[in-house]
Amino acid sequence: MSKDKTEQSNLGDTISVFFQRNRKIIFISLLTVAAGIIFLIGFFAIRNVMEKNAIAAVETLEQKKNNLGTIDSSNNTPEVQELLNELITFGHSTFGYAAARSFYIAGDIYFSIDQWEKAEETWLIAAEKASRFYLAPFSYFNAAIAAEEQGKLENALEYYDKSLAFSGIFPAEARARFNIGRIHEERNDKEKAAEAYRLLIEIVPNSNWARLAHNRIIFIENN
Repeated sequence: MSKDKTEQSNLGDTISVFFQRNRKIIFISLLTVAAGIIFLIGFFAIRNVMEKNAIAAVETLEQKKNNLGTIDSSNNTPEVQELLNELITFGHSTFGYAAARSFYIAGDIYFSIDQWEKAEETWLIAAEKASRFYLAPFSYFNAAIAAEEQGKLENALEYYDKSLAFSGIFPAEARARFNIGRIHEERNDKEKAAEAYRLLIEIVPNSNWARLAHNRIIFIENN
């Protein structure tokens, strides 16, 4: 028992000596850790405030779009162009959901005024900005439609495929899968078209698009 007490005493002395000799280093290290924690708390608090302000700002821009009424190629007014500039500038100046939403709205306007190429480009930026948000698959889907308007079917297929990376949570998944089959059918690639239609029926069996896909398979097999 005496030997155990002696060993414990020696260990305690060793620890005490260590802290005495290294107290400055230990103190500085603790201060550094504390400062780092305080910095992170402050950083995330500021980021949260900035994100809320950015979302409020993009909502204001969206309301401005709504106030312009119907936007199409026949009323591509200076006010529409001014709003587009505001949306693009704001999208580049912020981050996260607000940035994605800003580019998404701009893409919608470009599409409405028949500027398909700009709509495609802007929706792709929205998809990139929205990688963590529900806007990503919608942005890819819309970019695909804009690409189709330009006859860029290979690009459209690529974007539809990217929208399906969110399979199971993307409400327009069935339509995206049908469009893939339709494009292959338009390109006279019956095998890939039938494959896409069958996959749609397998994954989203209860949708109207699945019923249309079934009809297309019958047509392909009989022609």
